[in-house]
Amino acid sequence: MLRKGKEESSDLLRQFEPAKEADLAIHVKKVEEIKHWLEAALQDSEYEPEGIAKQILLVTGPSGSGKSVCVKTIAKQLKCDVKEWTTPVDLELYYEDNFDFESREDRRSRQSQKQLFNDFLHKSSRYCSLFSSSGTERKVLLVKDFPNSFLRSPEEFHESLEIYQNQSSTPIIFIATDASSKSLDIAMKLFPPTIMENFHVDTIKFNTVSVTLMKKAIKRISTLIGGSAELRKTFQVPPKAVEEDIVASSQGDLRNCCLNYLFTCLKSIPSSLAHQSAGSKTKKPTDKGSTNRHKGALGLSEGLTVMHGLGRILHPKYVNNDIGTRFLHAPEDITDSFISQPAAIISLLHSNYVSRCSDVHCLSSASDCLAVADVIMNEYRTDQLASYGLNLAIRGIMVNNQQTTHGWHQIKKKVSIQLQNSAQLYTDELTKLGIINRPIPQKMFASEYRGLISIIRR
Repeated sequence: MLRKGKEESSDLLRQFEPAKEADLAIHVKKVEEIKHWLEAALQDSEYEPEGIAKQILLVTGPSGSGKSVCVKTIAKQLKCDVKEWTTPVDLELYYEDNFDFESREDRRSRQSQKQLFNDFLHKSSRYCSLFSSSGTERKVLLVKDFPNSFLRSPEEFHESLEIYQNQSSTPIIFIATDASSKSLDIAMKLFPPTIMENFHVDTIKFNTVSVTLMKKAIKRISTLIGGSAELRKTFQVPPKAVEEDIVASSQGDLRNCCLNYLFTCLKSIPSSLAHQSAGSKTKKPTDKGSTNRHKGALGLSEGLTVMHGLGRILHPKYVNNDIGTRFLHAPEDITDSFISQPAAIISLLHSNYVSRCSDVHCLSSASDCLAVADVIMNEYRTDQLASYGLNLAIRGIMVNNQQTTHGWHQIKKKVSIQLQNSAQLYTDELTKLGIINRPIPQKMFASEYRGLISIIRR
């Protein structure tokens, strides 16, 4: 594939990674937030009246939104050494298996992932590395690969975080990728609201990368290829039509966009896309769909951006066939294509569905469906009902919005509602008021007390 003599060429993106802040294809506001936090944390500045220094940052966002590369680039620009944690992949399986052969090493001598993680936090925050760059005296810790034991038992992670906060002042940044289910969401599992408040964790939310910024990244890569004779031995700049297809199919994933573009640029790999684009100069396409059929091979064609998905829900399209009139995009397919949390999508629908309905009776029916979806979303027994609630909300709006309003309507941000964190807070509040004398069981609280309390407060 690439030359074996050059070890740096094994990673395609590393050859083209940003060298300074201006090279980042990320929203300027997010870059400024990361830069401001790092400067304040490295200078040990105070950001609250109580005099608490910035030390812990949680960066969240979808996959490929530039979270890691933004942190590393800004830290490099500030002459700060980044020490990144990598989870050992084989120790946990070896440590917890049920087989113990005589030829194996004594399992008691092996350290668990938690112990290795604690050692990394302790040593990296105190000692300098021999491989650090010259002139980088300051450092920051980066964790984006969490040990599996922490995901199974978040209490162990909270213990490690408390030890680190008490014994070290080095800034640490945690990077968590958004997930479609609560069980896979690292930020929700390891950083609940109580932990965010107790440890004074700052948070920065990244969004999907816009088309303009992805084109900026591709333009920078093509400029580097065109200006280096060494890179031109391995890469070649593809036609503009291929670039447009790659950007359109990446769905806001910057990493996916750059990787697909670099694979297309490689000379040593026969690219069918390059042959198709070259042949398109002599052979004219007969229909518009001929160019769209090739986009699926370039990127994330099965995924949906939030704006694209909201457009399909709030402005549904129909097709006529032998059975009758049906939706062009089925509600089930839209539900499965979303990569965000179902609660976030329903919150966006709450903020935007009213201005899209032209009939008040249809608006009332859609509102009833959203109300039932909210009840299903608040179900405490299982997380699987979240997808059912999202499906009901999507189908309810699409069915009851046959005549959508015309004209341009701005997408409003999701509604943020402040709720009580746990049943314990309710119990303490009701005990102070003298309403109850003993703790409320969790299931009884979720099924009976919460509704009664909301009625009393009204």
